Amino acid sequence: MPLQLKIITPMRTAVDASVSSVLVPSAQGEMEILPGHADLIAALGNGELSYRIPGEETSALFIGGGFLQVSNDQLLIVTDTVLEASEIDTATVEQAIERAQAAFRNASSVLDREEQAKLEAHIAKQIAMLDFRRKRRI
Repeated sequence: MPLQLKIITPMRTAVDASVSSVLVPSAQGEMEILPGHADLIAALGNGELSYRIPGEETSALFIGGGFLQVSNDQLLIVTDTVLEASEIDTATVEQAIERAQAAFRNASSVLDREEQAKLEAHIAKQIAMLDFRRKRRI
């Protein structure tokens, strides 16, 4: 029996497919979800999500954190970012990283902890996106 995978963002449903397995970047490391998995709710990290549709090649996407819920062979992933490698512009991401790092250096003494954490999370997400794009070499 396959696993029904649905990946949604605030703007769209990115994936809605029957799959044989899903590998996700959880907050604690990679996690594989297979049919029959126990019910679960977990936080996701930034990184590569891969899934296999029976009879097809494995597909890979970049996700920008979020949450997953597994219940009765239904896997729901809620995230703010879902991108294929071809959708990631390396130069744009590198510029975003440089701007964020400069902002952090220039304003770190006036930022409160929450603002610092947000900026650090943004930088980490951009670096993970760049790593995914480079790994895929498209």
